[in-house]
Amino acid sequence: MAKDLTTSAISRQNILNNPVALPRIQKELGIEALEFEGHYVLTKQMVADYYGVDERTIERLLISNEEELKHNGYFFM
Repeated sequence: MAKDLTTSAISRQNILNNPVALPRIQKELGIEALEFEGHYVLTKQMVADYYGVDERTIERLLISNEEELKHNGYFFM
């Protein structure tokens, strides 16, 4: 049975911290990320455009999930 990434923080962490999985996911989904100092970087506007939502929606989601994102080594400015 596949893990539900919407409810399993551990499953999300395993994928998000996997250096092999991220480039494959990026390619499969057609996500064009910038590379900066060895890290993939996406602007809020890039994510909003990908999902077809307003940038404010992304801002709200970043704030509401800030603890998990920071725990996984992600940062936003």
